[in-house]
Amino acid sequence: MFDLYIAAGIVCVLLLAAPVIYFVWMHTSRLQERDADALIILGYRCDDGQIHPFLQDRLDTSIRLMEKRRYQRVILSGGAVASSRSEAEIMRDYLIRRGIREEQILLEQRSRNTVQNMVNCKILMVQYGLETCLLVSNSFHIRRMKYIMKDLGISASFYANRHVKELFRQWRITFQEIRAFRLTLPWLAKARKQAPGEMMGKAVHYERGGKA
Repeated sequence: MFDLYIAAGIVCVLLLAAPVIYFVWMHTSRLQERDADALIILGYRCDDGQIHPFLQDRLDTSIRLMEKRRYQRVILSGGAVASSRSEAEIMRDYLIRRGIREEQILLEQRSRNTVQNMVNCKILMVQYGLETCLLVSNSFHIRRMKYIMKDLGISASFYANRHVKELFRQWRITFQEIRAFRLTLPWLAKARKQAPGEMMGKAVHYERGGKA
């Protein structure tokens, strides 16, 4: 009976420790702060055109990188998922207000998920002769981004803000990534079937400041 209590205690400890281990693992993927031909900023849903705190963190982190590092182009990736304007457009306006040159920016406005982000950005890089890239997102997102890029055979470096305050904000969505990983698999299967140079997502043209 005593051994049974010990075993039960060990199981309880493991069950309690598992979420902590998972959270730490998710937020300890290797990051690189480096120069690259392209700095790619992935979008996040902008309900009613408003920039979500997660997206603002990505943008502010990217601005800090641009102040210290060199990038030929900045690719903003994200279609109109929860707003009438594309996430890429909304991000562009935010960066321009903070002094980033508009001519440095490229927009990818079709994608509606992370797999499409990656596929479409790679096509833009080929079109503009960009060979290396640094992708910026939130810390909770990096593991899945790396998985997608490896599956698609695309070389990239990754960066995120790991300030304690930002990690605290991300605790809930970190666990939602378990479901996101599962949803990613069928999209990867679709991406492998895409014709070379064919972008994924919704083919819509957006006018700056206007609606789709």
